[in-house]
Amino acid sequence: MNNDLNNNTPSYDPFLNGGVVLNEIAQNEELVKEYEDAKETQEKLEKDFSLPTSLEDYLVLSKNFYAGFWIRFVAYVIDMIVIYAISSLLNTFSFGLLNKQLDFPILGEESLSYVIVMFTYFIAMTYFFSQTLGKMIMKIKVETNKGEKLSFVDVVYRELVGRLLTIFLVYLPYLAVVFTNKKKGLHDFIADTVVVKEDFSKLRRQMNEKLESKN
Repeated sequence: MNNDLNNNTPSYDPFLNGGVVLNEIAQNEELVKEYEDAKETQEKLEKDFSLPTSLEDYLVLSKNFYAGFWIRFVAYVIDMIVIYAISSLLNTFSFGLLNKQLDFPILGEESLSYVIVMFTYFIAMTYFFSQTLGKMIMKIKVETNKGEKLSFVDVVYRELVGRLLTIFLVYLPYLAVVFTNKKKGLHDFIADTVVVKEDFSKLRRQMNEKLESKN
């Protein structure tokens, strides 16, 4: 009877219990290691995401990168509303001194406040943010062909020289956006820029770098 009780009594052998604890610790360490390995693999996959390297694959995918005519048109309308609103405020604060109608080359008869605000707005917003407010709302941005941020010279060519030429040609060069592969207007060709969708900006830059490394 005593033997049976002895057999059913849990063992409190320190060596046996210590082995169980060590085994649990080893299992936990193994789980931690597996988690870390999985995390490292995931980070590596995200970092070294497989990108197409052939020109054919690039051209197929790149059709989705660039902002089309209508999305850019809506962004432009939003920008013009902002410009007119700022011009009105400027006229108010200047007590109407800047609300003078002048005959500008190419632009024709416009108020001084409108001309100042328009070019300052497009140049400053594009240089500092690569986007105007309209483009921010429509989630598009201006980049160089290589996917880099524009220099101040690039911005001046695009937003001053290119825009004036477009206005001089009765805005017809904007229609080039419909027919060109990268949806570029005349001002984009002058400054060697493109307007891309924000969601594809990073992928486009990675693909360009990948293609350049293969050449």
